[in-house]
Amino acid sequence: MTGSARLTAGLLVLSAVLAACSAPDTSSEGDGPPTGGAADGSERAASSSPVAIADLGPVFGPQVAALEEGSFGLDRWSPVDDGPPASGPAVRVAFPAGSVSPSASREHGAPEGGMQVFLPLVGEPVDSAHLRYWVRFPEDFEFVKGGKLPGLYGGTEVSGGEEPDGTDGFSTRLMWRAEGEGEVYLYAPDESGTSLGRGEWTWERGTWLCVEQRVVLNDPEQEDGSVTVWVDGTQTFAEEGMRYRTVADLRIEGIFFSTFYGGADPSWAPSADQHADFADFVVSDQPIGCG
Repeated sequence: MTGSARLTAGLLVLSAVLAACSAPDTSSEGDGPPTGGAADGSERAASSSPVAIADLGPVFGPQVAALEEGSFGLDRWSPVDDGPPASGPAVRVAFPAGSVSPSASREHGAPEGGMQVFLPLVGEPVDSAHLRYWVRFPEDFEFVKGGKLPGLYGGTEVSGGEEPDGTDGFSTRLMWRAEGEGEVYLYAPDESGTSLGRGEWTWERGTWLCVEQRVVLNDPEQEDGSVTVWVDGTQTFAEEGMRYRTVADLRIEGIFFSTFYGGADPSWAPSADQHADFADFVVSDQPIGCG
């Protein structure tokens, strides 16, 4: 598919999905996938205009749709013209000075920063998947203590300090940590925000980085799942013997686009306005690479 065709298809898919959605109902923020709470702030928050979600179609492509429910920060993204080579459009997500997640913002009176949107696969959920995207941190980016980056998810208990029980959810977001250390930030049975592979790679500032994550779910009766990370085509981390689920109908549902500083308090917040750029998300059952 050509780049222009892919962009058109992405917009058509997202427009069709959103046309069927009603206006956000902030009274039911805890209903349906996904839920969350105060520990990392990825809770359901009211979204802004659905047009903002539809406009993200060219970045995420036709393989996923976008959910209004569970989104926040849709007024904090803007288009970026200088995307990575061989890529489509990019988006810039703003992290205002002093900003943290929505829950930490409410608890501590700090500004809210970053953005979140859930992007389920248009087709059926799957048991293994590769997610590839590009990310760029400015030369003067403040890593502070850390922040969230996109990953894959399934079910409803995927963030916010909730502990999945094997039947109700998992997620495999990435993080930046102090001094730019990278890690997988895992939600799985008995794991509510566990760091995997911290420091196995470092997020470089000032350049586009190609990030690929592969998640293979376990057989419900076994601990044989895995997660693997590549940065710029080089494998940087792999973990095997993992348990994501205890039931077969808990599967990979899509992309968990979640990025903000924190952490549950303002000690994670940047001292000045920050931003990060994202581009060219692809989900596949095969290795994707950076081409």
